[in-house]
Amino acid sequence: MKKTTFFYCINFIAIVLLQGLAYSQVGINTTDPKGIIDFNSSTLGVVYPNVALLGTDDATTVVNPQGGPIAEGTVVYNTNTTNNGLITDIYPGIYVWNGSEWVVHYKKRQSELHNQTAMLRTEANFSGGYQDIPGLGISDAKTFTAKYSGLYRIEVKTNFAGGKTESNSSIFVTQAKGQFRFLFGGTPYFFETTAFSAYSNYINSGKYYEGIWKESYETNYVTLTAGTTYPFSLSFDAYDAPGFIGNGSTGPTKVNLINENFESYTVVQTFAPDPECPTAGWVASAAANQCSFCTGKTLNINANDNTNCQQNATARMSFTPTVSSVDISFDYRFREKSGNYDRFRVYLHDGTAQVGADLINLVNTSANTSYYGSLAVVAGTTYTLRFEYVNSNRGLTASVDNVKVTEVSGPISNEGRGYIGNEVDCQIEFTYIGE
Repeated sequence: MKKTTFFYCINFIAIVLLQGLAYSQVGINTTDPKGIIDFNSSTLGVVYPNVALLGTDDATTVVNPQGGPIAEGTVVYNTNTTNNGLITDIYPGIYVWNGSEWVVHYKKRQSELHNQTAMLRTEANFSGGYQDIPGLGISDAKTFTAKYSGLYRIEVKTNFAGGKTESNSSIFVTQAKGQFRFLFGGTPYFFETTAFSAYSNYINSGKYYEGIWKESYETNYVTLTAGTTYPFSLSFDAYDAPGFIGNGSTGPTKVNLINENFESYTVVQTFAPDPECPTAGWVASAAANQCSFCTGKTLNINANDNTNCQQNATARMSFTPTVSSVDISFDYRFREKSGNYDRFRVYLHDGTAQVGADLINLVNTSANTSYYGSLAVVAGTTYTLRFEYVNSNRGLTASVDNVKVTEVSGPISNEGRGYIGNEVDCQIEFTYIGE
């Protein structure tokens, strides 16, 4: 009886298939198929092959039973999830092979973009630590509600630029730094950024380059729960910014007490004249063998490798500070004569005695570099910055340029503060990736 039933079943299936082949159409639960195959059911579905793809570019997991590449139009249900931050990442769903990659169908979609609403001028050493990014800060009480349970990608795009630098008699480049803090659901994410600003004394009698934008990205993947609301915010902590007006804060500006490139300068010095020497002590002139950062005329002295020349000269540059601290910088080169005594020394003097240690003291040692330092002074006292050169018998040369002495005593300014937003605003984008 079982064999007879089986025989009739086989014949029935064969008849259906032959009929389908004859008409090139197959109907399941219908006698009127509308295509090559027509499934008709109000309670049942079609189950696609379940496979765990490795990515949208996975051409090996699914095979063509006839051999060769996967046939275009092949359909599977992918069960795998990847979150490598790549465009080939996948999540569970129906995928179709288009000949080169798997294309998902029936996506779950949720994407929200939140933008900065106004430019922020950063403040180094801000009393509250972090400054809110307008429209995205803690005070804006921003929230995101997940539509689905599963993995979300959060992309934070930021734009930061430095403010106005201090000036000098040459070219000056400095860097502003800071840290963004993205808070999401009580969890902080930190990332740093930098931006450069510059000044050139050689363009239009002095030109500042500020607001040079640096774009930064931070991407995080988090698992969220459908229907849950998560608070988020974006803020910034500007680091102390030496080299920028006011150190990157609102405050008094720097004032030049000395800013000399020696193009039009009368040397003040104490020296012992020696007719055997090519220069009468220190002179302001264009000379050979100058320092690397020196241009045009410099303050220089030359012993000319002459056995009979003995230079002993100290050039003096005066200034009177109004506050208790000054910054001093200059470029210099000292060429010593091997086997002979020669010395190059720089120090500060208050009219009575030397103040503090030597800024530079080179004895029989060549150098070609720059100096920068901050010194404590007494407001109202007149000081001289002194450049001393001494050689016995044969010596070579020394040169100095771009001498600058500054103090922070000028008018209040915010020009050194950085920028966040303006040309391009900060953005936070939430995107559902998959279960």
